[in-house]
This record gives sequence, structure tokens and C-alpha cells, in this order.
Amino acid sequence: MSGRRTSALIALALALVTVALLSVGHRQVGYVRDEGIYFVAGRTHARWLAEVARAPSKLADRPARDRAFAINHEHPALLKLLAGAAGRLLSQETGSNDGDPSVRGLAPVLPEGAAMRLPAQLLSGLAVALLFGAGRALGGGALAGLLAAGFYILLPRVWFHAGLHCFDAPIAAVTLAVVLAYRRALTSWRWGLALGPIVGLAISIKHNALFLPLLLGLHYLCCLGARWWRGRGRPRPGQLAPLWIASVAVLAPLTFYALWPWLWPAPIERLTEYFEFHLYHSWYNTEYLGVNYNRPPMPVSLPLVMTWATVPTALLMLAGCGLVIGLRDDARRSGGEGDAASDAPRFGAPLPRPGDRLDGLLLAIFAVFPIALISLPSVPIFGGTKHWITAYPFLALLAALAWGRLWQAVGISARGRRLQAVALVFVLTPSAWATLRGHPYNLSQYAPLVGG
Repeated sequence: MSGRRTSALIALALALVTVALLSVGHRQVGYVRDEGIYFVAGRTHARWLAEVARAPSKLADRPARDRAFAINHEHPALLKLLAGAAGRLLSQETGSNDGDPSVRGLAPVLPEGAAMRLPAQLLSGLAVALLFGAGRALGGGALAGLLAAGFYILLPRVWFHAGLHCFDAPIAAVTLAVVLAYRRALTSWRWGLALGPIVGLAISIKHNALFLPLLLGLHYLCCLGARWWRGRGRPRPGQLAPLWIASVAVLAPLTFYALWPWLWPAPIERLTEYFEFHLYHSWYNTEYLGVNYNRPPMPVSLPLVMTWATVPTALLMLAGCGLVIGLRDDARRSGGEGDAASDAPRFGAPLPRPGDRLDGLLLAIFAVFPIALISLPSVPIFGGTKHWITAYPFLALLAALAWGRLWQAVGISARGRRLQAVALVFVLTPSAWATLRGHPYNLSQYAPLVGG
């Protein structure tokens, strides 16, 4: 069996095990505040979808459509629609909204809450699979892939959020998918074309994804600038406006619009309302270092301190080393790898040469930005560690990069490979033990250095 196929099978197995454990384990986790309204919205959205499936002409019935999607229209509908559909397919009996009759699923194998949580859990399984594959490539082996996957999903707070019908873990998973797709879009026109719809899917899950085009654009400009600085010439026309940018500019908004029926009759008006809701979000109180904060500004240190306090120190140290290694690698690259004519920049593959792509910077941007954003004093107080959960997959990949380089520096023998496996167990055990011990109350878990 080829190495690629073996890797794919391991990734699939990790994803399935993750989803199964989340589905079973989170039946012990009560429904959190946000889930209540999302369940109601999901039932309503799914009922509309079922009516449209029976009578497609109802797709154009604006009053019925608006009634179905007015509930919780502060957030895009995609994940709630998937949850509602899962409930109608798999639940033993759905709940009812406003006197609507309960519905028994076509394959009634789960309680309704477990069925409606399943789409978010599947996305967390996807994140684990992607992290294994990307970590394996960065760290040079399956153990590095296991480190990346375990770093993320075994964090107690990530595990808690990964099993809920909420948007935080799903947007972390899809953000990772977007970044990996973008990385491929720099060398492949197929991925360049696909990137727009993938970004549209991300925006259809949560508004965090609105930053993705800006961050990808920042990285791309840095790549072009570094290429010019290294004497590789000015950017060509195909590099200044490549396929991936056109795809994101055109197909991402169309995908977002198509997947949110609430927008269909009045997109400008309703998008304005959507943006204003999040720009002027209500404040939540937060207890931090003995002080109860009820309104901005929050202390700038909160995301950094809470990350340090909730992520095991060994993992943070590996991620920090990976950050330095990745940026150092970018600085040392000459950009001259591969001089074949097929490596010439073009519209569909604007950065085909490995040396032109700043992979360390890409991971650094997406690891640092979510934490830096929440640190801004102008950001409303509306939650804790889940609001920079999108940073954790990239911290995990940086840790995998450091893991591979450190073992490479030591030198790997047959005995060394066994030692690697033992070391991996030691590195991941604090997270795994804390998650197991803290379940189902993993929001109360802290790292050992702060007494967790």
C-alpha cells in the first residue's frame, strides 16, 4: 500500500473516531445557551427545505421563506440548515416549534440534540483529518501528523466546543480548509477555481471568515514582494490578478448569497443589518484576574494569558519554536528552486516555485491574527477562548513543523523512532488527561502551570 493511501486511511480513521467519540461523549454535555435558539432555527429551516423538496415552486414563496429564516438571522443559515436536516434524517423524534408537529427521522438512530450536533462534529472530524495530513507533510512523518491532530482536538476547550451545535469549532475547521486550499491554489488552477466557493462556505458558517480574503491577500502580497526583493523580477500580469483572486471575488459572494435564503429578497438591506449587529455587539461580562469587566476595553493581555493558561506549555513551546523555524525558513529561501519553463508564473498557478511561497508566514498570520484581533481594546466583550479558536489549528501545524525539525537535528535511528513515539505520548498526555478528567465540564480546565 502506498504511503499516500496509508496516510489517507489514517486520516479517515482519526476523523471517524473523533466524530464517534464526540457524538457519544457529548450526550453528557448539556445544551449551552446559544444552542437553544440554533435548534429552533434549525428545525424551522429544515421544515422549509422539506417543503421545497416536496413542492419546488415554494422556493419562490417569499413570505414562507422569510418566516423560515427570520429566526436567528443574525447568523448565516448553513450550519443551522445542516443541523435541522440531520435532525429530520436521524432523530428519534424532533422537537416542535410553535405547535408544529414532531417528526420522526427517516433513520431514527439518535436523540434530536445528538443528531443536530452531528454536522458540527463532522466538521471537527474533518479538521482532525486535515491536520494529520498537513502535519505529516510539514513534520516529515505520521507522528508529526498525529501531533498536529492531537494538539488541536485534545485541548479540553476545543473538545468541548467541537461537540456542540455552535459555529466556533466549525469555522476553525473550515478556516483550516480554506488556508490549505489557498496553498494549493498558488500552484493549481483547479484549486484556484475551487477556492472561491470554499471561502463562500466559510462565510456561510460564521462572520470570522470575512477576514479570510484580506489575510490571504496580505500573504500573497508578501510573497510577491519577497520574490521581487530576491531578484526574481516584478510581478507578471497573471500574478497581479490570478485565478484564485478572481474566484474569491466572484464565486465566494455568490456562494454565500445562494446559501442564505434570508438575503435573497433584499441583500443590501439585510447584509447591512447583519454587519451592524456584529459591529455593535452587546457586551458580556467577563471575570479576568479577579476583576469583573462589563464593557470595553478588555485588557490587551487577556487572549495571551488565557491561551497560556489553557494550552499545555509543552505544546505552546513547540508552536513557538515552529513559528521561529517557519519564518527563518522563509527568510533563507532564495526562491530559485526549479527553473523549468513549467514553473513560470501564470494566471492559474501564480507561484509555482516552492521558494516563492512563504509557508512559515502563512501559518504565522493565521496563528497570530485571531489572538491579536481579540486583544484590540475596541473589540466588544462577547466571550472567551472560543473566539480565537481559529488560531489553534495553525499553532498545531507550527508545532508539527518544530517537531520534525527537532528530531531531524537530533538524528533519527530505529531506536530514535521508538523514542519519538514515546515522546509524542508524553507531549499529548496532559491535554488528553485533562480532557478525559474534565469531561463534560472542560470549560473549567486549565493548564498545569496555573494549577489545572
